[in-house]
Amino acid sequence: MSLEESASRCVGNPRSLSRMDSFDSEPQRTATEEEGPAVWGLGATLLWTLLIAFVFLVVQTIAAVAYAVGTMHDLSRVEAEAALRALTFDGLFLSICTFATLLVGVPLIVGIVKLKRGSKLKEYLALVAPRPRQVLAWSIIVVAFGVLTDFFLSLLRQPQVPEFMLRVYGSTHPRWLLWLAIIIAAPIFEEIAFRGFVFKGLAASRLRWYGATIITSVLWAGIHLQYDWYEISVIFALGLVLGTARAMTNSTLLTMWLHCLVNLFATIQMAMLLK
Repeated sequence: MSLEESASRCVGNPRSLSRMDSFDSEPQRTATEEEGPAVWGLGATLLWTLLIAFVFLVVQTIAAVAYAVGTMHDLSRVEAEAALRALTFDGLFLSICTFATLLVGVPLIVGIVKLKRGSKLKEYLALVAPRPRQVLAWSIIVVAFGVLTDFFLSLLRQPQVPEFMLRVYGSTHPRWLLWLAIIIAAPIFEEIAFRGFVFKGLAASRLRWYGATIITSVLWAGIHLQYDWYEISVIFALGLVLGTARAMTNSTLLTMWLHCLVNLFATIQMAMLLK
């Protein structure tokens, strides 16, 4: 059986409850279509994704207004305007926005899944614990990806850590809050949204798992427009790796861990460069 066929059995069929080892060619378990949970169709998934994106923007806007009111009320008009322009690089503000998005976004996605009659939250969002060998194998792959990425960036004479993040990190007090936002909060929300909800709906359609991997990678890279083109390209490539891991293991808990691992290494790099 080919890799494509194996992964399609795991995630491409909305009625499949099978789990597959990272490098096995056969799924761990095969179920009949009648046994599987319901999944939103392609059109509904895209519409729900637009709603999630809209709520994301609303939460960011409310957080920005609240932060501005709380921190700039004693400033003059000129000082306030300068502070607003610098808000993009304010690490404390970005940390607050990240946690607000997590606290609002995850319950919203859970509610959308629950609205689908016959759906099962655990299977829908792939909240399945990966096997230890899967964790080890994919962790090695992601670390290798990071090393290769740094190597190619050095060949292109591009910074290994985005200037945007260096400015954000340097402006943040307390920095532990930014560490939690980058390493914990952001990966949880983004993986549940992209490799969880969106991936499931796309993979259950004719797009199959490989189409879902490509599209979710594009969407994920699209929310990182604060970076330069080469950094966005790296994020897209990492999305392909995470999407493949999601397809091969049927576990967003694994992709959360891999996402956390990547962000941990990136944050350590930032701290070392600033020192």
